[in-house]
Order: sequence, then C-alpha cells, then structure tokens
Amino acid sequence: MKRKVKSMNKPVLDAPGPGPASETASAASLPWKRLAGAFLAGIPFFCTLPYTVNSWRSSPMDRLNWIFLLAFLPVAACGAPAMKDSAKQKGFDWFALLASAAAAVLYATGIVKQIHMIRILAGTWFWWTGVWFFCGWKAAWAMIPAFGVLSLGCTSSTFLLCRHLLIQPRTAFFLKLGAAALCAVVCAVLTLTDYVMKREVFWFLLAAGAILTGTLTSRGPDKTAAAFLPDFSSPVAGFTTEETPLSEDTIRFFEGAAVHQYAVADGIFRASILAVKCGDDIHKIHPASHCLRSGGAEILSESVVVHTLPDGRSLPVTEIHSRIRGTPALTFVWYTGPKETTGSFYTFRRKWSPSEPWYSYQIVTEIYDGNENSARKFLLNLLSKY
Repeated sequence: MKRKVKSMNKPVLDAPGPGPASETASAASLPWKRLAGAFLAGIPFFCTLPYTVNSWRSSPMDRLNWIFLLAFLPVAACGAPAMKDSAKQKGFDWFALLASAAAAVLYATGIVKQIHMIRILAGTWFWWTGVWFFCGWKAAWAMIPAFGVLSLGCTSSTFLLCRHLLIQPRTAFFLKLGAAALCAVVCAVLTLTDYVMKREVFWFLLAAGAILTGTLTSRGPDKTAAAFLPDFSSPVAGFTTEETPLSEDTIRFFEGAAVHQYAVADGIFRASILAVKCGDDIHKIHPASHCLRSGGAEILSESVVVHTLPDGRSLPVTEIHSRIRGTPALTFVWYTGPKETTGSFYTFRRKWSPSEPWYSYQIVTEIYDGNENSARKFLLNLLSKY
C-alpha cells in the first residue's frame, strides 16, 4: 500500500493587504497633526498682538509695522510646501526643545521686566522652534525667511535702527522693507534649489553673528553715580526759572506720570527742562531720541557720557546732538532712582521697579554759532547749582 507523501512545499502566503481604512486615514492625517502643533506653538506670539496693534496706533515709528505682519503670510506660503513635506517624517526633532527652552526663558524675562520687545521676539522665536520640533529641520530651514520678515515688524525695531545707524525713521523703514524683500527672494531660492543647511552649521553662524553684532554695537560699560534729583522749581543764583504749561500732547504722552516743564536762562543761553516722575506704567517712558525723532528732529549723534560737574560730582547722561526744526541743539538725559543715577535708558529699564520711585530728566539748549562746548558748559554750570 502506497503511502501518500505530504508535499514539503508549503503554499506561499499572499502579501498582507492594506490595513483597515482607519489606519490609512490616520497615516494620511499625521502631517496635518504636526502642522497643527506647529501652528499652536505661535500662541505666545499671538498673545503679544494686542500690544503690537496698540503701538501701531500710538507710536509714529511703529505705525507702518503692520506691513511686515501682512508680508509674513505670502513668504510663509512660499515655504509651506517644504514644511508640509518635512512634516511627513517619523518622530520629532527633540534637539529643537533646547532652542524652545531658551525662547521660553526670554519670553518669561520679557513678562517679568515688562519689556515688550523681548516678549515679541521671544514669541516669534518660540513659534519657529515649534515648527522645527513638529515638522523637522527641513521645515524650520524653509521658514527662516518668513519668521525673519515677522521679526522686522517688532515694536521699537525702527527706533533701534535709527539709534545705531543714526538715520531718520523713514530711511530705517525703507531698510526694513529691503530686508523683507531679501527674505522673500531667499525663500524663493530655497524652494527652487531644495537646499538645506546643516543645523550645526546654521547655529554656529548664528552664534558668530550674534557675538559680532554685540561687539560692534557695544557702547562700553555703563557707569552709574549717586542719585541726582534736582528741584528745578527752586530758582538759583545767576539763572531765571519759569515753569511752563504742558501741551496736550505731552500730557497724553506721559499719562499716569507726574510731569513738569521749566524754562531756565542765564541771559545768553536758555534751556528747556522736562522732569518726569515715572508712574506704574513704564511704557510711558521712552528714550529721549525716540521722542525727538517722533517730533521731527534729526539726530546727529547719541552717546552715554559721564560728565564732571564744576563742584566735582559725576553725572552720567545720554548726550544727544540734534537739529530741531533746523536749529542745532544739545540734550542731556538721565534717569535717577532711590540710590543711583544712570545715563543709559536700557540700564534704567533693567533697574526700574514699580515699587521704587524713578525720575527721568531731559534738558535741551540751542547751540549758538556752532559752539557746542559753550552750550555744554552752560548745562553743566546750571546743573551744578542743584
């Protein structure tokens, strides 16, 4: 009897068919979930928009910054295809969390110190790192030009360009427009070439650029002196003093602060003095050059200088040379707290606290016949009387 031998050849199994429809749909929706996460990372930036919109209304230098927020949209749309493609990757780029943590610390610092510019830039940075974390480095690289355009709309960015480059607000604004156009061109080039710089190289170049910028813009160590709180309401020998009425613009500009304005003269020179006791809202106090530019003055130079008064006391001031309605002028500005005086607005902002009284003083005089030394001597002699 013959035995049937079972075939040793097993049937070949068919390749597994597609999974359930739900799994396919989940895989297809995964990039959109990542894109949604990247969008939600912009919440800290969105929280700064109320202040930004208010600055468009109230600050002459920030009035046109809405253009950069609008320009962000088409530049971001240009980088969107690369971002969507990169979002299909598996996993997250955990290295991005280091940059996110740094942005979060800066954002918190801006809240504690009430410095809106830091909050806005940190919120922008945090949003970009969210794109990086959820969608990958390729997406972050493609969106750098868009977030560069968004940063150009930050409040006080026009003022900082004016201050460091000694240019007028209109020139600074056109420079920012040129930078925005360059970002758009770079975004188009990146889209066409599909080039992606290694993240390590990018961060090295960014750090080197930050160090170089800090070195070039540094104005040296800021020095402070003993508190200097002159009472300009009291006349002094050799000078006539008169308190002058405040304009409606000045009252509105310094709303919430105690403001007094004086005119002091010695028979040859005349000085206009603005004395402000800062209130609880520090944002009502602006750098003097910002106020002068907003009023149409041309700033020729600006630097922090430590002067020695005729009686030997030291007084650090921001010394500003300008043309006010075509007339050369010399301005001294200083800020005094309970214990010390500084000539630097940024040091004042760093040290200011709503629990302690701070005062801002601005004194300006005309420069006659181009003799700025005589104008400076007049101001120093006047201040030594207090």
